[in-house]
Amino acid sequence: GMPALRQAIADWYKNRFNVELNPETEILPLIGSKEGIAHFPLAFLNSGDYSLVPDPSYPPYKGGTILAGGKPYLMPLLEANAFLPDIAKIPIKIRKKAKIMYINYPNNPTAAVAEKDFYRQVVDFAQKNKIIVISDLAYSEMAYNGYQPASFLEIEGAKDIGIEFHSLSKTYNMTGWRIGWACGNANLIAALAKVKSNIDSGIFSAIQLAGIAALNGPQEHINNMRRLYQERRDILVSGLNSLGFTVTP
Repeated sequence: GMPALRQAIADWYKNRFNVELNPETEILPLIGSKEGIAHFPLAFLNSGDYSLVPDPSYPPYKGGTILAGGKPYLMPLLEANAFLPDIAKIPIKIRKKAKIMYINYPNNPTAAVAEKDFYRQVVDFAQKNKIIVISDLAYSEMAYNGYQPASFLEIEGAKDIGIEFHSLSKTYNMTGWRIGWACGNANLIAALAKVKSNIDSGIFSAIQLAGIAALNGPQEHINNMRRLYQERRDILVSGLNSLGFTVTP
């Protein structure tokens, strides 16, 4: 990715989450976050290694694991646990064979959110069990009633064991343009870059320039988009509740 794009991403993270990232070593632009998420296991999974995958989840967590020769271990997301995985329930023998753990909040498809105390538990669990954490933060700006989701990288120690994926698809309505990034631990970023250098030749430069313009430009349209989405959500929720469903906004 262009130095200006990596710098724009670093500035966006600093402004939004107060997380410092080195543009040269801790940020890797991607052809959409999906390909990075799917390619990452190729760098770290040996045949028979496990990935800890939320269930239900965005398909590439499972697909990328299987393509790399690994096995997905499903972590149920249950309403009783606020749709957070119960990491204490992961069996010891799975922890020993697990290399990667995927987390995704705000969550697709449950729409649940995670607070910093959950991320703290994940960091401690990952450090103790020598597991790499992949946080998928694609929906960080899809939040309502003034709520602002946190970044996994805000937690002390998160950058020692994890990387976070982000995408311009949702925040800037650039879905088909295929532009996103991975950021966080420099060794993990370098490993993903090595896999990618054997698979693709980077992002079309015009789209990189568009990404820079989006990240550096006025952000007011995000508020407008949130207002529109919140209005639609509220209509859906009240409609479902009026039919006798019990829906948490």
